[in-house]
Amino acid sequence: MVKTAALFSFFLLLMTGCAGWDIKNDGAPPPPPPVEKAYPFIDIPVPPDFSRNEPKSWIYESGSGTVKVARLFFSGHKKQEDVLTFYQNEMLNNGWTLVNSVKTEQDQILNYTKEGWVSTIKLHSNFLSTFIEIQAGPK
Repeated sequence: MVKTAALFSFFLLLMTGCAGWDIKNDGAPPPPPPVEKAYPFIDIPVPPDFSRNEPKSWIYESGSGTVKVARLFFSGHKKQEDVLTFYQNEMLNNGWTLVNSVKTEQDQILNYTKEGWVSTIKLHSNFLSTFIEIQAGPK
């Protein structure tokens, strides 16, 4: 009888030890990752998972901070069409107006304007990566 009780207790302990904890899930999906910005231009977005090529990028900012000019380079592993759609949506969401766009065999160029500022976004891709060149400055 003691063996049966011990075996039953061991079995019960084993089963409860393997049971998972119920974690409450309210059903809400996690928030999307924040959109990166092309510092110092906080109103120019950069797609998630793109990294800045610091050696190629440069920024000129006057002492007072009123004049900013930059040429920034980024790269990532997304399709050029997806990055193009990202910019067509996000630049408008940040108050930029599309002036024109130019498409060549390998490149897509988007020109935007916003209250005294201009920005050119050039997309280029190869088999593995998409490259973004952002030029921004005063009008």
